[in-house]
Amino acid sequence: MADADPATPPLIDPNFFGDDRDMVTMLTALGMARVLGSSPAFDLWRDKEALPGPEVHDESELRDYLRRDTDPYQHALGTCRIGTDPAAVVDPQLRAHGIDGLRVADASVMPTIPGANPNATVLAIAERAATMVGH
Repeated sequence: MADADPATPPLIDPNFFGDDRDMVTMLTALGMARVLGSSPAFDLWRDKEALPGPEVHDESELRDYLRRDTDPYQHALGTCRIGTDPAAVVDPQLRAHGIDGLRVADASVMPTIPGANPNATVLAIAERAATMVGH
């Protein structure tokens, strides 16, 4: 919490790299992206690496870059778990537990993060919810 004033925006810390395996994974991904980006297939389109920049090779500098520039891409999801147990927020028909007439049909019910922008998955959830409400 940033402070006790309810008008103060909350302090949100997603704890990126709280587990060093996350950093190792991102360092590997960055290395793979650099290899791919420098491949001959991109010769016609490639200029120079923008970030972290072609001069950055030291592992500590790469770690600093990742800590500084990694963000969540603003697609928060998975906050309203589907299930039938007491900890679930919605049931398999997307009905909110304990609130009659409320269904949740958005990215919050996704159990895992899709490997791409979640828009298409949200549309599928909405289509399924529309079918359930219609019956």
